[in-house]
Amino acid sequence: MKQIELVQEYRCVYEGEEYLIEIFVRPDGSHFARTIFSPRDVIISDGINLDEVLLKHQDLLPLAIHSRQMHFPSRSLN
Repeated sequence: MKQIELVQEYRCVYEGEEYLIEIFVRPDGSHFARTIFSPRDVIISDGINLDEVLLKHQDLLPLAIHSRQMHFPSRSLN
């Protein structure tokens, strides 16, 4: 029985911080990318193939980073 397999890892530097992007393939051939900010804070991008996953994660990662950099006091003003 095939299992989920880690196929690639990338290190991405964004605004001076380094982030690990792990790319996995599922038994059905689909892929997903994962970046772990903390054990309870993970983003995952799904896709049919490696190229689609990388494009989605490339768009998602900066948004995820910026949302985590927002300060809580500014959120309470809305």
